[in-house]
Amino acid sequence: MMTLKPWLMAGLMGATLLSQAHAAELIQNGGFEVQGVDAYDIVGWQVAEAGILGSVLAQQGTTTEVTGNTTVGAYQGTHYGLLDNNGLASNILYQNFTTSAVSQATLTFQMFVNNQSVSSAVDAGGLDYTVDATDHPNQHVRVDILKAGSDPFSTSQGDVLQSLYLGGANGTLAANNYLSYQFDLTSILSGGGQFMLRFASVANQGSLQLGVDNISLQTASAVPEADTNALMLVGLGLIAAIMRRRAQ
Repeated sequence: MMTLKPWLMAGLMGATLLSQAHAAELIQNGGFEVQGVDAYDIVGWQVAEAGILGSVLAQQGTTTEVTGNTTVGAYQGTHYGLLDNNGLASNILYQNFTTSAVSQATLTFQMFVNNQSVSSAVDAGGLDYTVDATDHPNQHVRVDILKAGSDPFSTSQGDVLQSLYLGGANGTLAANNYLSYQFDLTSILSGGGQFMLRFASVANQGSLQLGVDNISLQTASAVPEADTNALMLVGLGLIAAIMRRRAQ
């Protein structure tokens, strides 16, 4: 029976390990437990607000900071991201991220939407709360992947790479429970680059809250199969050479 040298065994094991995927987490502070100077300065995240009756913050507890409405609180831990809109505002919570080429990318999060208006409407004005409230009700939330550097309020097809959620609420006039979401982003992140993950709300009819927690964007990358095959062939060649020498 042929016994492989330790160095040869190590080489073959290395070739096998190189074929395994390398995982990475791309979202910082997805649970909102790490705070900055205050609750409105959320580590890892950026905020954009328009209007005077809305705010974005890392919320604690079940009574919202701006509107005083009731929510179910954090999904996990003590804090969650909250877009708290009193009815004449547009609010954005977003994070820019960079990735190298990936073979798999999966976004997961938990989210609730509380709508204190009977209206749930998506207007052509996008995230503009100033459209006429009588003829153009605009009361909805959205989640998107955008090109890095895009205006956080943009809904242009040239900026939005993939729209993940667009609509009203998962219930009205109540403290709704979280729903779990999962999206395969492999197709748009496969080549790598810079991107933006955005959570947004707009309201011109009444109060609206978007709560989000436990956000994770997991990616996996692997050495191309051709490289792995080449390494295995080198190992097999070495084995063949040793066998020939022994036969001689």
